[in-house]
Amino acid sequence: MDVQLSGKNKEVQVIIITTQCFAPKIGGIESLMTGMAEAMAKRGIEVLVLADGKAHESDHKQKYKIKRFTGWKPLRRLAKAKYLKKICDSNNVKAIYADSWKSVEYLKKHRNKILVLAHGTEIPKQYWAIMLDLLRFKKNRIINSYKKVYKILANSSYTKELMQASLKIDTKLIKIIHPGIDVYNDFITEEDKKNVANIIGKNSPVITTLARVEERKGHRFILNALPVIKEKFPNVLYLIAGKGPYLETIRKITKKMNLEKNVKFLGWITEPEKSLILKQSDLFAMTPTTVGESVEGFGMVYIDASFHGIASIGSDNGGVSDAIVDNETGIICESGNQNMITEKILHLLENKKLRESMGANGKLRAKEKYAWDKKIIEYLDAYK
Repeated sequence: MDVQLSGKNKEVQVIIITTQCFAPKIGGIESLMTGMAEAMAKRGIEVLVLADGKAHESDHKQKYKIKRFTGWKPLRRLAKAKYLKKICDSNNVKAIYADSWKSVEYLKKHRNKILVLAHGTEIPKQYWAIMLDLLRFKKNRIINSYKKVYKILANSSYTKELMQASLKIDTKLIKIIHPGIDVYNDFITEEDKKNVANIIGKNSPVITTLARVEERKGHRFILNALPVIKEKFPNVLYLIAGKGPYLETIRKITKKMNLEKNVKFLGWITEPEKSLILKQSDLFAMTPTTVGESVEGFGMVYIDASFHGIASIGSDNGGVSDAIVDNETGIICESGNQNMITEKILHLLENKKLRESMGANGKLRAKEKYAWDKKIIEYLDAYK
């Protein structure tokens, strides 16, 4: 079924967001693309979201329109590109914002209106591997998709540098825009509060990691630090929220180290639960490393922690240094340096005033730089 837009009236301009990741699914890109749509709609812009997945009951309640696409991924992407072309041909479309190069690969027309987001996790780091792929398949999907758009919006300095080094993308084509963020306090229920209170109980201090559970996120470094931390804080609680391919390994490490009483696995949690857990945490910790081609492109969860006034422990991996201001909003450790990670976690847990000062600095920075009402202006100004 086609979505009816006012953009057929040439005085009304439409912005299209095409994405594989969108609410009600939970995740960093999902939050980013959903927040972008909501922020644009709040400014009175007519927005059409072309999203993957089955239609959801909440779709019709939004201030923007949503059309969903299902089916086998290659056919789904082709169908979305065909529909996008049709919308652009028959409406006054100002710009198209895409979550990644994959969402615009099959779009042949209207590429001068496309702004595509780039995340370090999806960009190969070795140029020779890309060229081998280029020779093997006659053309390279990533390079071709990126080079034919109006603007690339990189999520960090690291991502921009990586694109220049490994894809040889013209620097004039790339603009750095850190993702926006919102806090969902309005949707917190009494049941949410009870659930989180039961999770934390009387344990203290509380360390939290919110992330997909994969090896590169560095959960194991926090676990390895716990025996030392327990010597001074016997009731320390480490909350691991998320799921992923490394989850069973992390569970085995926890059991082997006899840390079952100090570690809780929460699985995927709701946005309100996330907000409540961060508010009641003493420290946010995620110390990523590079595993194969996978690297931390930015780390929006550090900004999420800052929004709640919580200091962070991170590592000098990928774009993390854009998200944490070292020794101001948190501490950046050397990636993979277990002794340093353990030492810095303990240092912040032992120094409440320092921890709270970093949390306050982070909260101010997050509200001034990352709140959607301000951040959306950067995204809109990128197309002129």
